[in-house]
Amino acid sequence: MLTSGIGNNLHTGVLNADNALSKSIERVASGKRINRASDDAAASAQLAQMEAQTRGITQMMANQQDQASVLQTASASLSTTANMLQGINHLSVQASNGTLTDADRRTIQNQISQLVSQINMGASQTQYNGKNLLDGSFNTVLPSGENFAIGDMSATGLGLGNLSVATMGDASNAISTVQSAIGKVSSVQGALGSAINGIGSSVSNLQQQFVNATSAQSQIGDVDMAEAIMNMTMNSVQQQASMSVFKMGLDTRSNAVSLLSEM
Repeated sequence: MLTSGIGNNLHTGVLNADNALSKSIERVASGKRINRASDDAAASAQLAQMEAQTRGITQMMANQQDQASVLQTASASLSTTANMLQGINHLSVQASNGTLTDADRRTIQNQISQLVSQINMGASQTQYNGKNLLDGSFNTVLPSGENFAIGDMSATGLGLGNLSVATMGDASNAISTVQSAIGKVSSVQGALGSAINGIGSSVSNLQQQFVNATSAQSQIGDVDMAEAIMNMTMNSVQQQASMSVFKMGLDTRSNAVSLLSEM
């Protein structure tokens, strides 16, 4: 019975040494101190909460970067609109010249009409993921909580629907109308720039939160590699020693049984 008890103890020692070595190898291989909840239940639960937090931050960053892309798309299209308005303004000033003939004014009117048509095309076709941006239907909520909308940037929305330079008086009125449209577009562009900058600041803040959260996760969950390698070496030595002792125990038991059988 004594021999059997010693054998069981030796066998338990071998199993414990094997288990400790396996955990040491796993930690070195994964770089993680906690690979399953049983390694440290409290820390494992804390890591799960922090993982949910970092995933949430990552998704918020992606959402805000998408939002910035939407506004940048609108801003780029409005830059083209602003250029076309400058062209219309130049033509309107040209049409106000009293030396022009009716034929000259008709030529200028045709050029203005083409630019107005392009402005309408830009307003109707500027989209992001199938959503119209410049037809007056777009609105979103910025990270600051502020509601942000873009007005109707079509020719009608800008007051260019019936723009005419048929006479000097019409040309003079056209200049005022175009100047007003340029001001509207400039105002929207400024608002877009401010909103984009605000989103950039929010994303930078989220990035810092992400760095802090992942750093905390690392402190809790990552293994100290030098310590882990030292433990793995010690556990390997202990496992080999346990196996040697266990084998010696088996040999001793076998010899004892042989002696008893000869008596």
